[in-house]
Amino acid sequence: MGGLRSGFCALVLCPALVLSSRAASIITSDVCVYGGTSGGVIAAVAAARLGKSVSLICVNNHAGGMSSGGLGITDVGNAASIGGIANEFYTRVGQVYNSIHPVYYFEPHVAENVFWQMLGQADVAVYTNQELASVTMSGQVISQITMADGTAYTAKEFIDTTYEGDLMAMAGVNFTWGRESSSTYGETSAGILYPAAAFNYDPYVIAGNPASGLLPLLQTNSVGTPGQADSRLQAFNYRLCLTQVPTNQLPITPPTNYSEATYELVRRYLVARGSVQLTDLINIQNGIAHAKTDINAKGELSTDYVGGNYGYATNSFAGRELIRQAHEDYIRGLLYFYATSTNVPLNVRTQMQSWGLCKDEFQDRGGWPHQLYVREARRMVSDYVMLQQDCLSSRVASDPICLASYSLDLHPAERFAFSGVARVEGGLSAAVPYPYPISYRSIIPASNQCQNLFCTYALSASHVAFGSIRMEPVFMMLSQSAGTAAAFAIDDQVPAQQLSYAKLAAELRADKQLLAWNCASQYYTNTITLDQGNPCFVTSGGVWYPSTTTGAWNGSCWSDLGVGKGSKWVIYKPTILTNGSYDIYLWWVASSNCATNTPVDIIHPAGTNRVYLDQTINGSTWVKVFTTNLNAGTASSVIIRNDGTLDGTYCVANGVQWRASGFPMPPPPAPPPAVEIVASAALTGEFGTNKARFTIVRNNDPVMLALTVNYSVSGTASNGLDYTFLPDSVTIPAGALATNIIISPLGTYLAADQATVTLTLSPPPNFTLTSLSNATLVIQDRPINIWRRANFTPAELADPSVSGDLADPNQDGYSNLMSYALGISPKDPAPANLPSVNIQAGYLTFTYTRAKAATDVSLTLDESSDFVHWQSGPGVIQQVSTVDNGAVQSITFRLAAPVNFSPGTFLRLRTSRL
Repeated sequence: MGGLRSGFCALVLCPALVLSSRAASIITSDVCVYGGTSGGVIAAVAAARLGKSVSLICVNNHAGGMSSGGLGITDVGNAASIGGIANEFYTRVGQVYNSIHPVYYFEPHVAENVFWQMLGQADVAVYTNQELASVTMSGQVISQITMADGTAYTAKEFIDTTYEGDLMAMAGVNFTWGRESSSTYGETSAGILYPAAAFNYDPYVIAGNPASGLLPLLQTNSVGTPGQADSRLQAFNYRLCLTQVPTNQLPITPPTNYSEATYELVRRYLVARGSVQLTDLINIQNGIAHAKTDINAKGELSTDYVGGNYGYATNSFAGRELIRQAHEDYIRGLLYFYATSTNVPLNVRTQMQSWGLCKDEFQDRGGWPHQLYVREARRMVSDYVMLQQDCLSSRVASDPICLASYSLDLHPAERFAFSGVARVEGGLSAAVPYPYPISYRSIIPASNQCQNLFCTYALSASHVAFGSIRMEPVFMMLSQSAGTAAAFAIDDQVPAQQLSYAKLAAELRADKQLLAWNCASQYYTNTITLDQGNPCFVTSGGVWYPSTTTGAWNGSCWSDLGVGKGSKWVIYKPTILTNGSYDIYLWWVASSNCATNTPVDIIHPAGTNRVYLDQTINGSTWVKVFTTNLNAGTASSVIIRNDGTLDGTYCVANGVQWRASGFPMPPPPAPPPAVEIVASAALTGEFGTNKARFTIVRNNDPVMLALTVNYSVSGTASNGLDYTFLPDSVTIPAGALATNIIISPLGTYLAADQATVTLTLSPPPNFTLTSLSNATLVIQDRPINIWRRANFTPAELADPSVSGDLADPNQDGYSNLMSYALGISPKDPAPANLPSVNIQAGYLTFTYTRAKAATDVSLTLDESSDFVHWQSGPGVIQQVSTVDNGAVQSITFRLAAPVNFSPGTFLRLRTSRL
């Protein structure tokens, strides 16, 4: 009994932020981002900059995914299409290297340091080494996600930024993996592709004897039908950061299961190649500071572990770890084979021996990257599936959230025996004509599925389109858009599928995201001229191949390369300004291997006429092909096709020109510039440091001079009394797209739980307004005032003896301030969930509730042995657990010392206003 008496002693409750010394088991935020990839960082930063609390969950203890995991030579595509926070990231990397410009080639640790810096500056809470175990749904809304260690995360909006799409899948969203058939979406490059290889080498254990079986690194004796769907994934590898600087090298050691026999196929490949250099076998990409490199696969047998990723997309974490280790073993073994085997040419061995892992990179993994290059896993299937047609701009999304510009880049999916030799299949490289938009609908589930989820890596795209989209800058830009959309979904209290796209687009433009590729003007003096690279007026079907052949109009043209006959077309659709007679001219590059009968359809008010071009002659000049009357508008067009031309003969698409015949063509009207306003951080409070803001953004302004925008202020909050005074105008600086108007509450007592501030724009001269001509944000009263109104009548609120902080209207010994902090009723004579004291496993424990909404008061637990000297902190009192119970959390502490060593111990729980 003595131990019990000394442990319990006395509990004193006095009116008085508890910072846990241990991680809470339930973590709550506005936005939860699952996936510590580059896009995960950017999504978290974007949402945090819009005033939302954000939790970023990382599967390991690194931030940045492939961008900090060895992919130091960024797959840029067209750098001018990279905008927003992605461009900011590359600019920050540039600053590390003393450049004022974005830098796309960088050391892994530099990238990761920049990511952590951005997270810290945005005040994002980051949780590491977390593996998703389950998702709790409430209807079509995610209410909680739980990790393998039991940690749970609740949020209003969730963003899946994992390469695998695990959260998306566990939320019950439709997805697929592998390759669609060519008939699924009408993609010419879909499904199984034709076998390919540049060299012939035997695939069998005993050369020439199929009965002896296949060598390692081959999967099958047969290949399916071209165009057929399957579940195979394009090959993964590791992007290694290597160096030839001896003082910074670690050896590339072989795997424990290394056997030279595993690489017999590689030996035969080397023999088939003949004279070879190391750079013919692996892609040693230089250009990274401090003599470092990013190596990638090169050729048909390299660091891509073809076939080694089967089953990865939907596997468990443990199953994926086996696949990851197999990839590491394969690549370690391959490089060790190159460096040591006498079956490898001496020059290759010598070259390979000069390289080593970087001692100053991936120091927690012995120089080996922390991220497997998962080029593709799950892909969501939503209301808009990005397709090959989007990449080639024959289809254009109406709700763009960023641009992509990299080529269709698919790595092989299988290696097999074919007609007695080894072959690979699945690789594709085809340029896209220009940067193309990605649909907002492709990062959200279908309209009848999860309503508070965004998925930016495993987005809704076909296998072919994903091959272009899957680049790190694009993932970052998609994720910024998701972070912005998540913040707006919270503000407007709408499902992701019902978010105002106009509002989202305005904020994205203000934050320097690029939503459309600027087109060259089609108008010249008395002519309209379009080339195949003008995305505003030209669309295409089938795979066309760009060329910079000498003599092309505007420096480049497209060719069908003599393949895919009857399946390719390019439509040139001008905006005709004036009715009249027009001469139509075409420009192409002539060559002896071109078609002599390339068909051209001319669409005009009287019908359609087809002409045929002999593209072996009359090249690199304007050639008149037709004269017709055209009406003002966009109904007329010219279509270049490859129908009816011989295989192997090239059809060329280049320039088309319309010349006014006998009348002057007026200059086109410029689109009217517009100004818009959005509440970009739409919630603030009379308590706390979070400020709200409006963003005013301009669009289509050709001069970008300083622009003064007038506005009127209305709403239930008082200008200058409830928040700092706003004038009636603001100026967008010269050269800037947007400016912000900050709303700073003054800490006053509001007449209601919340008050509104509305700004309504007046159009500047020569500017127009859109549907976003006004915006409203909300100021919340202090949480305790909201609680007081909910628990006391107006008369009681006027009586401090009933509703004051120190009053105790139910005479239960708990003041109103303490009742508020604990989340218990101030009037119930027998309130539930009062604090309790117990002895558990020999330790004195104290459990109390904490109201989640009571953010403007602190609760502190103190210990004393004499009622005079009080102390707290983890050396004295340790937090044991936090359990979520809806509006409150149940928190348990215990004394650091066992009860037998704590005689005469007293506990005091105190609360105070912040």
